[in-house]
Amino acid sequence: MPAMSLQGSLASINLADILQLVSNSRQTGRFVITQNNGQKGYIYFDQGEIRHAECEDFSGEDAIFTLIAWGEGDFIFESDNFDTAHTVSRPITTLLMEAARRIDEWKLLKKKLGSVEAIPEFIAIDKQERRKITLSTLEWLIVSKINGFNTINTISRESGINIYDAARIVFGMIASGLIRLK
Repeated sequence: MPAMSLQGSLASINLADILQLVSNSRQTGRFVITQNNGQKGYIYFDQGEIRHAECEDFSGEDAIFTLIAWGEGDFIFESDNFDTAHTVSRPITTLLMEAARRIDEWKLLKKKLGSVEAIPEFIAIDKQERRKITLSTLEWLIVSKINGFNTINTISRESGINIYDAARIVFGMIASGLIRLK
C-alpha cells in the first residue's frame, strides 16, 4: 500500500472523517493533532485499525474521544511503523459511532454549560435532602475537585476524567440541583 500524505485543519474537516479515510485505505502510521494552544495528541494506526491514542493525560479510547472533541487545530498523518502500546481494541466503526454520539451530546453540553472554563460551585442543600444524595465513583471524583475556583476543564484534568465525561457529570449535577456555575 502506498504511503498516504495528509495534513490540514480541523476547522475545515472533521477528524472522524479523516480517521475513516485512513482506516478505509488500510494505512499504518500516526496522526499528530495540534490544538491552537500548542497541545498535542496522537492516534496510531496499524493497517487501518486504531491501535493506540494519547492526549493530555489520557490514552486509548478516552484519548480518541478527547481529540475528536477538540474540533480545532491542525493535523498531519505520518506514514511509518511506530512501536506503541496497544490500548484500543474496538473496531474503528464502533469507535466512530460512539464518537458521533458523543459529538452530538458534546454540542448540547457546551450549549448548556456555556464553556468548559465555567466554574462550578455547590448550592446550599437542606439537611433532609442531603440524606437522599447518592453519587457514583466518577461523581465523587468530580465533587472532590469542586472548590469554587476550579473550572470544568481543570476538574477534568485533576480528576483524570476526560472532558466529555466530566462535562456530562457536571451537567447532571446542575440538573439535579447540587451545583451551579458561577
